[in-house]
Amino acid sequence: MKQYHSKHTAVLSTRGFYTILTVCALIIAASAWVLWSDATAPADDELQASLPIVTPAEPLPDLTEDTPVLSEDTGETDEAEPTDEPDETQPEEADDTAAETAEPAPTPVETVSAPVYVRPVSGAVITPFSGDELLFQPTFGDWRVHTGTDFAAEAGETVMALTDGTVQQVVEDGLYGTCVTLSHDADLTSTYCGLTDVRVAEGQAVAAGEALGTVAETMDAEAALGPHLHVETARAGTPVDALELLGESEVE
Repeated sequence: MKQYHSKHTAVLSTRGFYTILTVCALIIAASAWVLWSDATAPADDELQASLPIVTPAEPLPDLTEDTPVLSEDTGETDEAEPTDEPDETQPEEADDTAAETAEPAPTPVETVSAPVYVRPVSGAVITPFSGDELLFQPTFGDWRVHTGTDFAAEAGETVMALTDGTVQQVVEDGLYGTCVTLSHDADLTSTYCGLTDVRVAEGQAVAAGEALGTVAETMDAEAALGPHLHVETARAGTPVDALELLGESEVE
């Protein structure tokens, strides 16, 4: 029994020794292989240099915009369907178009009020405007046209402007005494003869009914009529009837 145990122990010892020796040999071989691989492997810089340089390809065009798409069934191109959304890519051009199509603002219309006419004195008409018709002139005892209108008035009675205007002139006439002429709109003028105590000056603006002066005691051209006011009106130099301006159709 003792002899068997010694043999068995010797065998195990021999096998263990070879096993350990084999493992050591494998470790040495593996270490040698690793060292050899590191020695023969190229450096990182050499490896990167040896790699081919890949240039990135240009980006492909976006086929979703402005590119016709072939239909799978017919081979025809499908155009993009129009949309109701406004094109925001050209806002300035759209604004210009809108400005061109916009209607111009209406021009404000100025309201022109009708002129106001007032009687220069309150008296009745004693000699009307005759136009081309001849009237008897009692002062000179002849027949002649009467280019003005004679209004009855008392000496010293206030003479008023027929309508709005500007004093054109103040003159002394040998037959008609002191005369004041006003210019009005639409080439209208009015002349008041036989005045005294004149209260206006040339270039002065006057309103309808504003005092110009007073009636004088006499007027040589029409002395037979006594104190009165002689008024002449004209458009662009052509005599017109003052009663028509006042809206009167009959002689009082």
